[in-house]
Amino acid sequence: MSELRWSYSLDGIDLADLSALFEASPPMGNKPPAELNIAFGNSMFVCFVHDGAALVGVGRALADGVYVAYLGDIAVLASHRGIGLGKQIVAELLRLCAGHKKVILYSVPGSEEFYEKFGFRRMLTAMAIFQNQDAAMERGYVEPGPAHHPIGV
Repeated sequence: MSELRWSYSLDGIDLADLSALFEASPPMGNKPPAELNIAFGNSMFVCFVHDGAALVGVGRALADGVYVAYLGDIAVLASHRGIGLGKQIVAELLRLCAGHKKVILYSVPGSEEFYEKFGFRRMLTAMAIFQNQDAAMERGYVEPGPAHHPIGV
């Protein structure tokens, strides 16, 4: 492993490499380059970590500059897990989001203990509509409930 290089702009990022990083980081799944370009391009804060030429870690935050910031799409290649890189990405995003009245995080089930170390706590009022509610229930993201409407209805 060479010295890790951090960048904070989508400029110069190979979107195919970014997509491959998510594909290699289950359960992040399939995130096509064109969609990642939109998502990361619309994020106030982004962090990319390279080891040499390889993209090995990433994270982003949607933020309004005052009230709320939302951390998402935090991923580290398996080859670089266990060295504290995920912690560094979260810490850097929290630093960038400093001053927001609240920072919200959406994580995969089972990773709550990791994020609690940063001060995150479960919200009692958080709710979501997923494009595929049934899949979200199966993966443990939402509780079963009454009939639901897909996004856009």
